[in-house]
Amino acid sequence: MELAVTTLAAKKAGKVELDDAIFGIEEVRGDILQRMVRYQLAKRQAGTHKTQSRSEVSVTTKKYIRQKGSGGARHGSKNAPIFVGGGVAHGPRVRSHAHELPKKVRALALKHALSSKVKSDSLIVLEDANFDEGKTKALRASFESLGISNALIVGGTELNEGFARAARNIPNIDVLPFAGLNVYDVLRRHTLVLTKDALDSIHARYNGESDVPAGAKPGEEGFVDDVVLIDGVGAKSSKALAAEGYGELTKLAALSEADAKAVFEKIGVANRAETEDWVGQAKAMVAGEAPRAKVDQRLLVKMRAQKAANGEG
Repeated sequence: MELAVTTLAAKKAGKVELDDAIFGIEEVRGDILQRMVRYQLAKRQAGTHKTQSRSEVSVTTKKYIRQKGSGGARHGSKNAPIFVGGGVAHGPRVRSHAHELPKKVRALALKHALSSKVKSDSLIVLEDANFDEGKTKALRASFESLGISNALIVGGTELNEGFARAARNIPNIDVLPFAGLNVYDVLRRHTLVLTKDALDSIHARYNGESDVPAGAKPGEEGFVDDVVLIDGVGAKSSKALAAEGYGELTKLAALSEADAKAVFEKIGVANRAETEDWVGQAKAMVAGEAPRAKVDQRLLVKMRAQKAANGEG
């Protein structure tokens, strides 16, 4: 399936191929979309509603009426739910409203949401979302020329600062990076606007491709020598390793099995380090592989950017 690509100036910029397995589902399942929207709304619900039970209210516990002879029922104190100012029986409690939904169903729901926009001719593909001018009036004029009045705009990994700043003052326009793409926001707006970067990321996500950063070896520009990139090593463990003189991947990878075991036992992480193979991960990264966990891959990208900003190369 092909779709025309346009620019913010409403000029043609070629065509792009859409994957039918993602954007071309003929029978859009409303029940799957409903399950996903319910899942999202329940997950974001605060759940902070709370009433006081009879053990939490502050009233006198003195027996205010004699046991017999009053002509009424027998009562011990006024914190019972039947009295004004007493506790609430079976009232709401602080809790999470989130419920489980299989990962495959969540992935399928996004496909159906995207296909629904294509089916209703409500999908626009932008060449890019760069707008360095940052003026709301100018961006609104661009949207009017494109026929956009109520839309979700999804950019690439990072949003253009000028575009995001200009768009946030326009009613009924939501702007999200690709990581924020979700079923509820797609459905709540009339039009879905995807940049080419966002479209490429969607295809990569569903086709099994990944945005794994390229690995690097010691001495190369992209190498980050920090044990925090190991899957399972957090801030606390990395500080403990650094205190023992093994805060770098190169030093940890050079340890023998016995020496590594002694170090891990000393800082109290022997079982976890062996299960998660910290030394093996360090050796792999020193050999030029990317971090194992996705969260560490994203961290590597940030740490590389920070090194470049500091002029460390």
